[in-house]
Amino acid sequence: MKYMLSFLLPALVSLSVQAQTFGEIQAFVKDSGGAPLPGVVMRVDGGTAPRGDLSDLDGRLRMGSVPPGRYEVSFRMMGKATVIYRGVEVLPDRITRLNNVVMADSAYTTGGVIVEEYTIPLIREDGGTVVIITAKELKNMPSANGGDLKKIVSSLTSDIKVSPSGDELYFRGSRSGAVVYFIDGVKIRENVPNIPSSGIGSIAVYSGGVPAKYGDSTGGYVIIETKSYLEDYYEKRNSQSR
Repeated sequence: MKYMLSFLLPALVSLSVQAQTFGEIQAFVKDSGGAPLPGVVMRVDGGTAPRGDLSDLDGRLRMGSVPPGRYEVSFRMMGKATVIYRGVEVLPDRITRLNNVVMADSAYTTGGVIVEEYTIPLIREDGGTVVIITAKELKNMPSANGGDLKKIVSSLTSDIKVSPSGDELYFRGSRSGAVVYFIDGVKIRENVPNIPSSGIGSIAVYSGGVPAKYGDSTGGYVIIETKSYLEDYYEKRNSQSR
């Protein structure tokens, strides 16, 4: 049994990663005078192996294919004070921007350390076409109790209504059956399962401006990303250490 578990666990983690919809981190780094800083090392630490990148001549960095989750992002350069952002939230199909990273000169060779807390809004909206909510906010939502996705989604915006039977969602008066669900990249139209809120990483609701990879619908799209094994493991470990 132990042998089978040790064999299956990496496979399950691999499948979870393959099914995920990734996000992206973009940053712009400058000195205290406002000039862009090339050659700054950006390191992303979180539930997966640490990743790094170097800023270009314009002081810009772009890291794609980042699994949804919360990360610590640090910026380091010789002779500059290190800047660390904690709790940086990466969401599926979205770009997390750190557009005003200022690295001041330091009298020390290795530089000092400046820690910033990354703040996220309760609900993110982008041009009125997408609403995104993360695991952190789900914990405080009464509608999340019981894991009924339709109740959770309909509570996010007044544009979405639940049918009298409670079986369907309607986006701005769309016809029956026009709402499409994606759970970890898998398309589902009917028999949408309930998911415990503790197992949900994020929910994105599109009522317009849908990414091309999701296709076309006259209604709306509900994109659910569940927590990966690693994300759940590190979240539990961090909560126990507090």
